[in-house]
Amino acid sequence: MILSDDNYVLDTFTNKLQFTSELEKQFFTRIYTTPREVYDSRIKQINFIDKKNVLDAGCGYGQWTISLSNFNKNVCAIDLDPNKLKIAKKISTLESKYPLYGVGNIENLPFNDNQFDAVFSYSVIYWTDYKKSLREFYRVLKPKGFIYFVANGLGWSIFNLFSGHSSASDYNARKVAIDTIFQTFRYSLTGKKKKNSSLFLSPKKVSDFMRNIGFKNVMIAEEGHLKLLDNVKTSSFYPKKYFGLDNVFEIWGEK
Repeated sequence: MILSDDNYVLDTFTNKLQFTSELEKQFFTRIYTTPREVYDSRIKQINFIDKKNVLDAGCGYGQWTISLSNFNKNVCAIDLDPNKLKIAKKISTLESKYPLYGVGNIENLPFNDNQFDAVFSYSVIYWTDYKKSLREFYRVLKPKGFIYFVANGLGWSIFNLFSGHSSASDYNARKVAIDTIFQTFRYSLTGKKKKNSSLFLSPKKVSDFMRNIGFKNVMIAEEGHLKLLDNVKTSSFYPKKYFGLDNVFEIWGEK
């Protein structure tokens, strides 16, 4: 498998593509030095296998899209960034995988009702008005279809505030953390989400909202710790808590 060879993807793409920022270049390098089996294991771990139609909502550079394609019949991947989609498509082609890629906003999905057996969304929903996005996920899911997504809690913002994690020449993680905290309180007071800003989310509030709009069997865990299939090794990219606060978490639910 090509993506198991870290140097192949990096040598092929990193120095030949025009990234929109130094931060994006660092992110691309990080995700494609993560072994492919880590992504594949997560897909099996959350039982995203043997589905006819799966949506990768906010696919970015497609690292999860390829793994979803390894275990499911049809995968559709959307993102707001055409440059990321272009790169994701090229990498998928190297893997002889051919998901359907397109530009799309998860707050207003360009799909019919009841279209997908499963919706996957990794570390995207907190960039949106999450209530709008969850309503859209529910709408496009078939009855008994299920959703899995990963989001950031307050602990992640506090961690970034103290550590400056992932800062780059054109990205200040501490400033982003402060803005995230401010924008989250603004959103809670006004119900209005500022464009291009992120929110920290409460696992309890998000899961309660999901149940209110119709999701059932909602499960919450720290990122990487849900396990719906036996004999699959679990792994996580993040610590469970930071200063006792919810850090990065995952939610699985059924329509």
